[in-house]
Amino acid sequence: MSVQITDCTIRDGGYLFNKNSNPEFVKGIMKGLADAGIDFAETGFLQTNVTGETLVYANSVDARKYLPEDRKHTQFLGFCDNSRYSLENLDDYDGKSFKWLRISFAQHEIDASIEFCKGAKEKGYLVQFNPMDSISYTDEARAALIEKVNKVKPASFSIVDTFGTMYMTDLVHIFKQVDSLLDKGIKIGLHSHDNLGLSCALAERMIELAEECDRDIIVDGSLFGMGRGAGNAKTELLADYINKNCGGHYDLQTLLKTIDTYITPILGDVDYGYDLPMYVCGTKHSHVDNVYHLKKAHNCTANEMFDVVEELSPQQRTRYGTGYSKTDFSVLDGIYDKYKNCVKW
Repeated sequence: MSVQITDCTIRDGGYLFNKNSNPEFVKGIMKGLADAGIDFAETGFLQTNVTGETLVYANSVDARKYLPEDRKHTQFLGFCDNSRYSLENLDDYDGKSFKWLRISFAQHEIDASIEFCKGAKEKGYLVQFNPMDSISYTDEARAALIEKVNKVKPASFSIVDTFGTMYMTDLVHIFKQVDSLLDKGIKIGLHSHDNLGLSCALAERMIELAEECDRDIIVDGSLFGMGRGAGNAKTELLADYINKNCGGHYDLQTLLKTIDTYITPILGDVDYGYDLPMYVCGTKHSHVDNVYHLKKAHNCTANEMFDVVEELSPQQRTRYGTGYSKTDFSVLDGIYDKYKNCVKW
């Protein structure tokens, strides 16, 4: 059984800069992660539509300029959302940029993502397979997905807590099912968000579960938890735990130096981490854009957000699904208008 860390500071944290982070920030974070011995590090976003943002790449060549000259033993990752990237744009692996790809996808995109995985492997890449919103799958749907995954054999298959809604019991149930069905040569990953303040605890629990069944796993984090909305598990805490309990050898002081140099100075300019609106997202299984909109457009309190989000359908809460517009808030605005003069408010 082995435990590895994927750091998502550049990609998940990149949302805080609208995918347009300072190039020196990107280079410094990547070098710090490599020097600290972090196993995997996301480099940014692969997208078909490239409009000049520093963290958006058409292919692996575009990401190469940020990678450290001495990568030590760190593997760098290209990230793509199935709905925003085409396999046709992906160049063959040439040994000069990232070798790993992470593909994220919604339930209605499973078959397309399976085909992407096949094609990426044929081009020489290793694939981390990340089905979004794992808790929304029924056991039957998850089993059907894993049956398909076993045929294409990605390097890893992740449990993804997209909306920060997962409790320990949820993780235990999902992990045990995945472990029982997934090919033993495929690692199980965990990507969580800290809406309920449980990201690090979930990662530690999964490490315990992996030890019980001798399964290789990868846990995701970001430096100082930096990420969209409530943020992620904290890479430095995961590294410390693995060093003390799993024989890890991460350089904690290099992580601290990297945070001191690149994260701490910008904390006043970025907004992320646990707060009451993020709690509403977690407990109501809602996309952060819903509460962002309610705050910006209507100056709602957390208690008001709780009521309004409660009235959305499951698909409207997550803002995912076939034909659903992620920029259309008319349904949310309609519910707010309906309830704003209600007596209980």
